[in-house]
Formats: sequence, C-alpha cells, structure tokens
Amino acid sequence: MFNIPLKFRWVYKHLTYAELTSGCAFELSLGDIFGEKKEERFLNFYTKNGIKLALKKYGMVNKLREKGFNEIDVKIGKREDGSDYLVVFEPPFKKGKFIAELVVRKTSFKDIFPVLKIEWLCLQNIKGKFTPEKPRLPGQNYPGLGLGKEALQLIMLMGIRLKYHALLNTPQHFHNAYIYSVAFYFDNPEDFGKLKALEKLMKSENMSLAEFAWAMEDGKVFKEGEDKPFKWEPATQILPLRTYLEKRYNNPDYWEKVEFYSQKYSFFLKKE
Repeated sequence: MFNIPLKFRWVYKHLTYAELTSGCAFELSLGDIFGEKKEERFLNFYTKNGIKLALKKYGMVNKLREKGFNEIDVKIGKREDGSDYLVVFEPPFKKGKFIAELVVRKTSFKDIFPVLKIEWLCLQNIKGKFTPEKPRLPGQNYPGLGLGKEALQLIMLMGIRLKYHALLNTPQHFHNAYIYSVAFYFDNPEDFGKLKALEKLMKSENMSLAEFAWAMEDGKVFKEGEDKPFKWEPATQILPLRTYLEKRYNNPDYWEKVEFYSQKYSFFLKKE
C-alpha cells in the first residue's frame, strides 16, 4: 500500500471530530431542530473551517506559503451530478485561478463498497511559469504545484476516516495514469501491462514524460501491426485502503499478468 508518513498519521490520530466539523460535536444542531439551512459539508462530514484547520495541521499551509501563497481560503459544495467539490485558492476567488481543485464521488465498485472515486484532481502553481526543465503537459494551464504526493496522502486519510475501502480513478491521459501508477493498481492487469509497454518505449527513446505525452497527443505513437496512432483509453485504477483489498492486487498472480501483457504489447515512435 502507498505509504503515509508518520507525521501525517500522528496528525490524523489527533484531529478530532469536533475540529473537523467546526466544533459541532453533536449530529443534531439547533439548525436541525428549527429547520434552518445546514452548513455545507464536504462528503457530508468536513466543514470549510474543518478543512482549513486540517490543511494547517498537516503542514500544507506552510508549504503553500513557501511557494508564495500567503493566504488561502477554501470553497466546498456539491455539483448537480451529486459529486462533492473542494477548491483551495488565494483570495479573492477568481475562476480558474485556484491552487487545488478536487472533485470526488461516493460510489460502489464490483463487490467493494463503499469506494471514493476521484473524478478530478488539479494542483497548479498559478504564480509559476513553465520552463524547459518543467514544460507544460497536455491539459495544463499552469505548472504543477509539486505537492501531488502529499495531496494523495491526505485524500487517502480522508477515505480511511470516512471508512471507504478504496480510492478509484480513471485518468483520461497516459501521463496522468503514469503518475498515478506509483500508488494505484489498474483493476485490469492488462491495462497496467499496456502502460508498462508504453513506459518501455518512452525510456528506450530517452524521452521525458512531457515529451512522450505530447508525442501521444500529436499521434506519433503507434502499436505494432496497426497503421493508425495509438490512443490511450481511460482505464480504472484503484488504491486499496483495506488490507484484504491490497492482497487482491498485490500478489504474484496479478504481477505475472502485468508482465505478460507488458511483453504482449509493443509500440513504436513514428519520427518525422
């Protein structure tokens, strides 16, 4: 299982229900009794103040301050499709000028219930600039924030606290799936094998992830035996939060299948 640092585990253990729900220690409030509108809660649990406190205690506020964000605020709510959103931004709020945006949904997957699906996660340094060393990836408007690992660890702890069995993700681009594959398994080992075969090509051509991602976007990557550019097909990735589920994926049979498909698939780069 993807490791969570001891510091984060300590904070998780000591953050209380009252703190994460803005001090509301009881499920029933005066607002409930008199029919007043309840305060919005992320995943029906975290209040805005609770999230801000958690970000501070986990050290994320200090990390953002080091990147030039001296003040942060949070927006939470539900979308029309029922998913929950969380936005971290530097006041005043401006559309598209967020630091982090997370959209998640509670759902089920096969016989696993409940799981938390990450519909969208974007971390961006709106004060940064793309450089030759860190060029733009497909879909990026701003450089990455460099806090992806920490953000995923916090989402994992959120899922554990709310008793989800796993995180799900279905990346739309190869480079997103590649980045997530450090922590996530593919539910279908064939999809993991396919990614490994693409990774093999990327490394054999001595290409950076950005270079390879743009080569795929530009239709320069081909599957052996096919005359049309290869397109990455979104596939389900899963990060277990329970031991029984970790064992379902992290075992010799699963990895043998991954290796088999990584050898079965072969890709090449069409150079101009």
